[in-house]
Amino acid sequence: MTPVRGPRFLPFILTGAVLGFLVGAYVAASGRFEDTGSVLAQQGSYTPTAAIGYLGLLAAGLFAIAAALVALAVDWWSHRG
Repeated sequence: MTPVRGPRFLPFILTGAVLGFLVGAYVAASGRFEDTGSVLAQQGSYTPTAAIGYLGLLAAGLFAIAAALVALAVDWWSHRG
């Protein structure tokens, strides 16, 4: 009988968090979703560094959760067969 191998969860989650931060930082730095016509944008906006930090951390959290779900699915799939 061969032992069942499952994924290591920490590398999955850390990889997702790093990728998420990079995606969030890119979106913030590119300014693709910047709304310059709204009232909030006219009152003042975040500095580019703050925007990269906020969106990077938000995306890192979301991608880490998604990576954890992928790791759970891979673990379930490896134990299934």
